[in-house]
Amino acid sequence: MVELTLRSIEKRLSVRSFGSTPLKAAHVTVIKNAFVECVPGPFGGMPRFSLVPATEAGFEFEGAGHDAVKIGTYGFIRGAPAFILGAVSKAPFANIDFGYCLEGIILRAAELGLGTCWLGGALKRGQVAHILELGENEIIPCITPLGTPSEKRSIMDRLVRTGARGDNRKDHVELFFSGNFDHPFVAEDLWAEVLEAVRLGPSASNKQPWRFLRLGSVEAPQFHLYMDEDKVYNSALGEAKMQDVDMGIAMRHFEVASRALGLPGSWRRLESPPVEAKAPLRYIATWTSGGKD
Repeated sequence: MVELTLRSIEKRLSVRSFGSTPLKAAHVTVIKNAFVECVPGPFGGMPRFSLVPATEAGFEFEGAGHDAVKIGTYGFIRGAPAFILGAVSKAPFANIDFGYCLEGIILRAAELGLGTCWLGGALKRGQVAHILELGENEIIPCITPLGTPSEKRSIMDRLVRTGARGDNRKDHVELFFSGNFDHPFVAEDLWAEVLEAVRLGPSASNKQPWRFLRLGSVEAPQFHLYMDEDKVYNSALGEAKMQDVDMGIAMRHFEVASRALGLPGSWRRLESPPVEAKAPLRYIATWTSGGKD
């Protein structure tokens, strides 16, 4: 697999308005290859994905010229030629694995200049389940449209993005810590670029629930990922947990940036949290620098 780049993270934006250009055959090949390349997840989950033309997706079309598809109450996706649908087998970390894998595909799409948009909160999962022939032990956390971004964003696109605070991000001192969660960590080396790549990641309602705690030496730091969980919000969709998906996205961004900058390391989950944290913080995983154990 060709490694993803920092440029793919910088180029990725949520797109809801698409141009009329159909997907190129070469792009379809790259995306379908990414379905294989971007799995498994860090906890071993193997999500499966399918690229479905919008005309075959069976979604409810609305709007002038039937060019806008309403997938739920989240907003309109206008003009998308295709959708990436996905499912994953139920497991304790299934949603995290799904987020990690689909974000890898989304970043590959960004490298091609294609637009995407995470959709999960109000998704009509019954339609997707039918298309995917969903198994009894599978769940559908999210899907995304795929296509060439429109040169001009629609009014609905701008309103939804504003409502979701899509152009706002928390400051580094709210997300990254050193030693304990009372001391913000502001990196001044290559790790600053890694953490900025995480900060730029998409998240449900732009809540950015990831928190990183740096421990270890300067030469071999460890970065421990915790979730600042909104339990009511994260449980609203039952087994499809949007903030768990966000953790997978953060893990993918951290890994992509580290690889791009030549910083070796790997993800693993420690048997016990490295630092006991007050609720709602919950330990997820640890990035250990210096290669795989």
